[in-house]
Amino acid sequence: MYPITYEADFNATPNRATTFFRILLAIPWIIVMFVYLIAFIFTHFFAWVSVVILGRYPQWLYDFNSGIIRFMVRTGAWVYLQTDVWPPFGIADDPSYPIRVNFAPRAERQSRLKAFFRLILVIPMEFVIYLGIGSLHSGAAAVAWLAIVFRGYMPEGINSVLTYVNGFYARVAGYATILTDDYPPIGIEKAKAATGSLTTPPPAAPPAPPAAPAV
Repeated sequence: MYPITYEADFNATPNRATTFFRILLAIPWIIVMFVYLIAFIFTHFFAWVSVVILGRYPQWLYDFNSGIIRFMVRTGAWVYLQTDVWPPFGIADDPSYPIRVNFAPRAERQSRLKAFFRLILVIPMEFVIYLGIGSLHSGAAAVAWLAIVFRGYMPEGINSVLTYVNGFYARVAGYATILTDDYPPIGIEKAKAATGSLTTPPPAAPPAPPAAPAV
C-alpha cells in the first residue's frame, strides 16, 4: 500500500444551503491556507536540504509538512463538496473527521539523488493533473453541486470520483514534497488479495475407487 492514503466517508444527503454558498464560506480557510503556505515554503526547503545532505527527513519537519498537506487536502475536499462538515483549521490528524489523510511513519533513510531531482521527477504527474485529473475534478464537483442543490443528494458515483481525485492529489503532493520516495500510482489502489488463494495449490482429488475384479 502507498505510504500516503486518503479516506472519505460518504454522505448521501449533504446540506443544500452550505453547498450553494460553499465558495463564500471557504474564504476563512483559504486565508489560513495562504498563511500555512508561506510557512511551508521555508519548511519544505529546510526538509529538502536535510534530505539531500543528510539523507533523512527531520521528524518535526515531517510532522509539520505532512500536516500542511493534510490541511490542504481536507480543505480542498470540503470546497469541492465531498463533505459538508466544516474542516478543522489545525494540521493534526483527526480520525473523527469524514476526510482522513494518513501518512506512514517517517523513513529512517531517503534517497539523496531522488530528493535532489524531485522537481524534475514529479513533472509527469503534473502533466497527468493538467491534462486530465484537474478537469475530472472540476466536472465531478460541478455535477455534485447541481445534484445536491437541486435534487438534495450526492450521487455515489460522483463521490467515488472525488475520492479518487483527492487521493491522487494527496499522493502527488506528498511525493513532490519529499515525504516519500515512492512514485505515486495513477490507478485506484485496492487491497491485495490473500496470497493463499493464489499460491496454495488446490487439494488433490481423492483417489478413484479400485476397479471391480473381472469375472
